[in-house]
Amino acid sequence: MIERSPSSRLRRWTVMVYLAGDNDLEVYGVKDLGEMKVVGSTDEVAVVAQFDQMSDQVTRRYYLTADQNLDTDCGVQLPEVNTGDPEALIDFITWAYHSYPAARYALVLWNHGTGWKDEDIYRAARRRGVADKVTRGQVRGLASGKASRALFATTLERLVDEAAQTERAILFDDSSADFLDNSELRRVLREAVHHIGCPLDLLGFDACLMNMLEVDYQIRDMCRLVVGSQETEPGDGWPYDAILARLVEDPDMTSEELGRVIVEAYVSFYQSHYPRLPVTQSAVSLAGTKAVAEAVNVLAHALMGSLADRETLGLLFGALRFAQSFSDRDYVDLVHFCRLLAEAGSDGEVGAAARRVVDLLTGEVSPLVAEGHHGPEVANACGLSVYLPARVLSPLYSRLEFAQRYGWDEFLDALIHPH
Repeated sequence: MIERSPSSRLRRWTVMVYLAGDNDLEVYGVKDLGEMKVVGSTDEVAVVAQFDQMSDQVTRRYYLTADQNLDTDCGVQLPEVNTGDPEALIDFITWAYHSYPAARYALVLWNHGTGWKDEDIYRAARRRGVADKVTRGQVRGLASGKASRALFATTLERLVDEAAQTERAILFDDSSADFLDNSELRRVLREAVHHIGCPLDLLGFDACLMNMLEVDYQIRDMCRLVVGSQETEPGDGWPYDAILARLVEDPDMTSEELGRVIVEAYVSFYQSHYPRLPVTQSAVSLAGTKAVAEAVNVLAHALMGSLADRETLGLLFGALRFAQSFSDRDYVDLVHFCRLLAEAGSDGEVGAAARRVVDLLTGEVSPLVAEGHHGPEVANACGLSVYLPARVLSPLYSRLEFAQRYGWDEFLDALIHPH
């Protein structure tokens, strides 16, 4: 390992970017590091990154500057790292914390994203007997090719069968056939909080489909603010130059202010450069996550109590049909779905419970700090998704803390498997 002496000066912000590029996204990782270098670190803001890529067996850590080439910015070289291993991420956070101490910390997880879904399709490929017929990257990806940071699938079986016939490839660490699931993410962040002594100020998902109630609830006590997309992200991901320029200009900004900057810069970038692409981005304060989860729990019980009523069932399926969904059709915008329910069943218990969810997420003290979207395909996106499958309930859903503490999974089971 090659290491350069770190700086011990306390800055206002340290921005840690964990680029899991040992997959088809490698070229975008190089591009994003270049964007970070347009601004670089200052006396008040440290910008550090770890980049694992496919083209060699080295993982590099960078302290990014504006006045040197990228190779010069590399202060640490590690052997090949499995970025899907929780210990690898914990080690990066710990290194950044000790090397570049700051008053506030932002962690950006850069990769493909699947929302809450944790299906291990590497294992599914072995089970289906096609692991020797496809590359790990092919098994990991049946999305929209290299221009998207997403995993779309209806079932693991379909994914794996199609992978045997396609050359498209995505996801986390294809060399290690591994990825980070939501249970592991919670453990990583718990370790980070232990080292730092307080929750992370901002957690960013430069990845697809990640701003969901289930994901936010999973990490609600580990960080103050989450920024991510409800929809798939184009390959270009976040515009780091625009975001960091604003932070360097005003290093005293709070996590909420930085979250607004990220949302605004992201949507503005795609409006200007790729106006035909549908994009979403939102910032959620996790202090309000519990209240939203409890309101959704009340709605779940109201819906379960009304499933035997044909009129209410019709209202529910009408809302499901027209509610804003995303590239993974199991993911539905929570506010839009509840608005449709409230409008259709305004006088009943379901309508009242749905209005409560809407009020919490759109009122003056809403945990939705910022929301932006562009494109007719996502016109009704409001910032936070929820799992709402119409046909198949994943058995893995019950592992989530949200499902274990509240009744949304019971409602989904009753909806999909009526007695």
